[in-house]
Amino acid sequence: MNETAIETATAPEPELTAGPQDANVPEMHEYVNRPPPPLLVVISGPSGVGKDVTLNRMRELGYRFHYAVTATTRPRRPNEVEGRDYHFKTLAEFEEMRRTGKLLEWAEVYGHYYGIPKSEVTEYLARGEDVVVKPDVQGAATIKRQVPNAVFIFLAPPSFGEQAQRLRLRKTEDPEALALRLQIAGEEMRALPMFDYVVVNHTGKLNETVNEIVCILTAEKCRVRPRQITIHERMSDHGR
Repeated sequence: MNETAIETATAPEPELTAGPQDANVPEMHEYVNRPPPPLLVVISGPSGVGKDVTLNRMRELGYRFHYAVTATTRPRRPNEVEGRDYHFKTLAEFEEMRRTGKLLEWAEVYGHYYGIPKSEVTEYLARGEDVVVKPDVQGAATIKRQVPNAVFIFLAPPSFGEQAQRLRLRKTEDPEALALRLQIAGEEMRALPMFDYVVVNHTGKLNETVNEIVCILTAEKCRVRPRQITIHERMSDHGR
């Protein structure tokens, strides 16, 4: 090895010029190193489109979120667990929650009352956790009036022919009831422009559906100006 090669190999590296430190760059603290903002995520769509299986698969694939458990006056079924499936309330207890504005939205369905307790949303957002609610389209509209900065995702079928086939395979309705459900689903589609995003749930492609939703939520957490989740109190009764 010649002398030039030796000098090159042993020459000390030049000292780096000191640059700015994170403490001197406020954008690092305000935007880059801040914790990801918690989101209120409203996933809705026509009946039978696959909201439940989508949320279950999100859990299975490890996406962390709190599902807001609904309060109801309906009697508890043998396989249901208080606080996991529903918060079971007496009619008087539910009426007190409604009267004092403790429900984000509520509705009467087949003679029983259902509602989303605000505590199921506010307590978990305060902990920095994403909260997911799964109302019907009318309930989503009610939430939109109170929490306009929530993330609203409409889960849609690829076609109404496929939607009809899915409902037929459930075998839970007679032909007349099925026709009515499809008619209502068509009316619910008219609410789609109210939402921020639409995700098509193709048959046999559930993982793709979940991936699209997770991509939406990941992008939301990268916003320079994140959504500020505030519940606007307009009235004490938020029924439909």
